[in-house]
Amino acid sequence: LTKFFDVSASWLTRVIERKPRQLLQAVDGVSFAIEKGTTLALVGESGCGKSTIARLLMGLYTPTRGSFRFDGQDAHAIFKSDNAKAFRRRIQMIFQDPYSALNPRKSVGKILEAPLKIQKIGKSQRKKIILDLLNKVGLDENAYDKYPHEFSGGQRQRIVIARALALKPKLIVADEPVSAL
Repeated sequence: LTKFFDVSASWLTRVIERKPRQLLQAVDGVSFAIEKGTTLALVGESGCGKSTIARLLMGLYTPTRGSFRFDGQDAHAIFKSDNAKAFRRRIQMIFQDPYSALNPRKSVGKILEAPLKIQKIGKSQRKKIILDLLNKVGLDENAYDKYPHEFSGGQRQRIVIARALALKPKLIVADEPVSAL
């Protein structure tokens, strides 16, 4: 995978000041394979492209070059197709910042229900699934009706982890998942 970002000045400024476009190489030629049932950790200094790779894998960024293949399929082609919703169920992300990853206006129950609702998982099953998820991440059922501001950073991170686990994905992309724990 390769991802360049255009960090140039505006078109008019470049024309007036006769400056060329400037591209930032965020990720250049990264390649790896992850076998089923294994874990891969990317380690590097701040700004080396770890979060960019995570966002490329999730389809949040389009690669400049290269591709991401999942179960033999080009993921970026699927992200643009009618099958994107079903495909996204198989890949979930744990975002780095639990403070910005959770909607402060929604209760934890509603936050965890959202992916289940989007994927049309039976309404009668949702609360049981959510309570099981809360238990798995070490939160009690009282968390269901509370709001993100009522939790510590570590507890918020557990809620983000629970949301990623809700759909039982085949691949979890975790961007510094234990930074707040």
